[in-house]
Formats: sequence, structure tokens, C-alpha cells
Amino acid sequence: MTELAEIFEPDSIHGRVYATLVQRPRSGTADIARHTGLSDSAVETALDELSELRAVLRVVDTDGTPRWDAHAPESLSEAEARRRRQQISTMHAAAARLSETFRSVRRAQGWNGTVVPVFERAELLADFEALHANAASGVKMVERSPHLSDAERDSRITDLKQARMAEGVRYRILYQDTIYQDADRLRHTLATNARGAQARTLPDPPFKLIVADDERASLVLHADERRPDPMALRISGSPLLDLLVRSFDVLWTMSAPISVQPAADELDERDRAILTMMSMGATDDTIARRLGMSRRTVVRRTARLLERLGASTRFQAGVQAIRRGWL
Repeated sequence: MTELAEIFEPDSIHGRVYATLVQRPRSGTADIARHTGLSDSAVETALDELSELRAVLRVVDTDGTPRWDAHAPESLSEAEARRRRQQISTMHAAAARLSETFRSVRRAQGWNGTVVPVFERAELLADFEALHANAASGVKMVERSPHLSDAERDSRITDLKQARMAEGVRYRILYQDTIYQDADRLRHTLATNARGAQARTLPDPPFKLIVADDERASLVLHADERRPDPMALRISGSPLLDLLVRSFDVLWTMSAPISVQPAADELDERDRAILTMMSMGATDDTIARRLGMSRRTVVRRTARLLERLGASTRFQAGVQAIRRGWL
């Protein structure tokens, strides 16, 4: 277990054990195993890992019997949100250092041609198309402004991506949130998603990037105000490429699935209460009981909230709701 967020996943072992302790404080291992349907050894392993994350606490009764209790869900979700914000801040700082270092690069003779600067927009766009066309298994992309191509080329690249997906190439694309204000790009994005691409958003990704098969990449650096064209790096096997692949994977874990309903329209008080409790890890039964609603109504409203937020898990819904100012 590597992330605190897993305790809010109701289908995970850690989530089931933690939820049981939320509902049944001061439970013993056997009680937790009976309630979750897990083996005693699985429960003990999960409790040890949850204890390391400070999500649960081991207490001992006066008769010496060991029992377990849960720490407050809201404090844990706040801690996880702080950790993710720190990750984003660290990523931005690392990207800024990379940009300053490579802005002055002209040729990388010492790396046997594995990092080559590109100064012409036409050459850079040709690199983009070549990475799509020659990918064998997967493409990872970070899309953010400023956008370098025109509508005609965008349409051609969209067709190329869809053709490659039909051939089995897997696409994971991370967009800047501003895509919701660009109707044409959003339409192309949704068309690509319908063909099987995975798409997520972040408020401000730190760079623009395309990686093919984790072997070749094009990284767009900050535009040089003295030149009309952006500066980019054409990268193959190198420590820099390894860093970019790992950076993409970290950004992907911090992003949220793209929503076809991005507008943050007002919530009524019931939906706000449901979303607040849902983000804290409360079950549908608990929400229904506390709000005096039927379980069926809670399930229906919860599904609608997840859809509006473009989230696949309750924790993601909480993060997205905070980002949009709903909570």
C-alpha cells in the first residue's frame, strides 16, 4: 500500500478494514475479519499497513485484549490533499529547473545524440506526428497551452490517433483544465475518448509532452520571447527520458478523469451534504441514515454526482469538488 487514498476505496482490502473500524470502533481482529469476510491474516496485514499510515490506532483493553480504532476520516482526507498539493508544487519546481537548464542547450554531443534541441515549429509538429505514427504500444501526452498547431493539423492528428488506437496503441492523455473553454478541442478530445483513449485533467500541468512507448519523446520548453517559435527537445533513451516518464505517471495519479459536464452549477443542500459525507468515506447506508433518505435515493444521487464531477471513485469526487469550489 503506497497511498493514503486507498483507505477511501470501498472495494480495496484496506478500505474495507478501515470502513469497518469507522462503523465499529474498538473492534478486534476476529470481529473485523467476520464483518469484512477477510481472513485473519489478511486483516492483520492490512491493520499493520494502516497503522503505519496512522489511519488506525491499536488500543488495549483493561483485560489486555488488543483492539483497533480508526482515526477521523476528514483529518486523513485533508492530510492526503496536502500531500498531493506538495507533489504538484515539487513537480512544478523540478520542471522549472529543467526548463532553465535546457533553455541554453544547443547540442548534446556528450549524450550521443539522445537529446537534441528543436527550434522550428514545423519541425516540432512533424516530430509530434512521427511519434504518433511510429508508436508500437502506447502514447503518453500532456496537452497544455499554448497550442502550436492549427485546426486542420489538429483534425489530422485526431484522425491519426484514432487510427493508431484501432491498431491497438494505448493512449493516456493529460489535459489542462482550460480545454473546457475550447469547444473544438473538447469535441476532438471526446471523439478520441470514444475510441478508447484515457483522458484526465489537471489545473496547470507543468509542461507539454508526448512520449511514445516510453522510448522516444518530445518535450516543449517555455517559449523564448525573443523567437517566434518555441524551443523543444527531441529525446530518446536517456536519464531525462526516464525522469519525464516517471513525472507523467505521478501527474496521472494526481489528475481526475475528464468530465463531459465541467460546469460547476450550484448544488442543492442534500447533494452538498451527500458529497461531504461521501468524500469522508461514509457508506450509502450511513448517508441515508444520517440524512433521513432512502438508500436508493442516495445511490442515485451519488451516481449523478460522480458523473457531474467526472470521477470514478469517491475520493476523486472529493478532490474534484474542492477544486471546483463545491465544498
